[in-house]
Amino acid sequence: MRWVTWTGGICWMMAWAVSVAVGMQDGSLRKWPHVDQLPVQRELPDLLRMFDGRRIETAERWRKERRPELIELIQHYMYGYAAPPPGITARITKDEAVVANGKGRLREVEIRFRDLPDEAPRIHLALIVPREAKGPVPVFLALNKCGNVEILPDEAITFFPQAWRHEGCPPQLRGSQTEFWCVEYLLSRGYGFATFHESDIDPDKHDFSDGIHPWYRLPGPPETHWGTIAAWAWGLQRAVDYLVTDPLVDPNRICLIGHSRRGKTALLAAALDERVALVVPHQSGTGGVALSRDSTQETVERINRVFPHWFNDMFTHFNDKVERLPFDQHALVALVAPRPLLDTEGSQDHWANFPRALDALRAADPVYKLLGTRGIQGTGLVQDDEPIVGPNFGTIMQYRLNEKHTLNRKYWEKILDFADASLQKR
Repeated sequence: MRWVTWTGGICWMMAWAVSVAVGMQDGSLRKWPHVDQLPVQRELPDLLRMFDGRRIETAERWRKERRPELIELIQHYMYGYAAPPPGITARITKDEAVVANGKGRLREVEIRFRDLPDEAPRIHLALIVPREAKGPVPVFLALNKCGNVEILPDEAITFFPQAWRHEGCPPQLRGSQTEFWCVEYLLSRGYGFATFHESDIDPDKHDFSDGIHPWYRLPGPPETHWGTIAAWAWGLQRAVDYLVTDPLVDPNRICLIGHSRRGKTALLAAALDERVALVVPHQSGTGGVALSRDSTQETVERINRVFPHWFNDMFTHFNDKVERLPFDQHALVALVAPRPLLDTEGSQDHWANFPRALDALRAADPVYKLLGTRGIQGTGLVQDDEPIVGPNFGTIMQYRLNEKHTLNRKYWEKILDFADASLQKR
């Protein structure tokens, strides 16, 4: 066992503090209008126009002015403000175990948050890299639903029986999602895989008395405080804090992926954290890549009613006033720019609203182009057996498979093709 301490880097922490608290004076957050005072915008808000109407025409002004403003807007009105980066202490609890039919090396890491007591939540990260790797490798990081043991049947992966789990988790957890995560396939393509259980940060239920929430006192009105998705995204960033220090991992090629609600989380984490090289929000739907305006599938009212803990309480004011949102999900896509984003969808998964997700990508394209990337190319859509690298290959694009609400090998083949082509320059 060994300990790794991460101080966070003063410059990075200062930049983060500025980005989430634009206009902060005397410890108070900038005052934003009440929802009823926001203008009605039936069309998508212009990503290149400031809240006060000023036009953004340069990449420098995007980075210095519009990007920080959008970050605060999405936190204030939708996801909630999260706790600042606390710094972490990481302890390697298991190393060099052989998994994945001899193809992988397992490292398990316990990540604690600085200045919190021993009884506070901590992350139990499982990192698997190709066993024969000669140097640091690119890694996909993801939250899992039922525990780290779901990813492979290997007994070497530690089981944490005390963790809260969904009723939908199977009684036999170990290896239950092998065909979902396809870890062996990732290893064969030269990628590592890292994951931790979402309940390490916050159980997926409408109760903020457990998880990470009660351990931090946040400024501002309670209705603007972080929901579960923002807390999960914060947890992914803490895992990145560790991964950038691990010599097994290429710190410039850390990728995020998530499915459904965890796809919403991966998108938010990538939008907020520029250390993330690439993101795949898989079938993320409403609150993910799909636009909230003109939704023919899950509405803002429905997602807030059924999952009241996912977003902050401010977001409920938009249940019947979606047109007053000062942003839409194209803003999340734009906040990932100039980094690559692949939106993966299933043509049988109508609830995820893949047409409006593609609209969001296209609406974010001007920001990608402003920052000097390829952005959308052609239609921006690749389907089924069509190659990823072709006339529609861009920095942002959608891949659509004739599939339901799931993740499998066919998706991973296209995801890794996109990653191979997109990460070369990094």
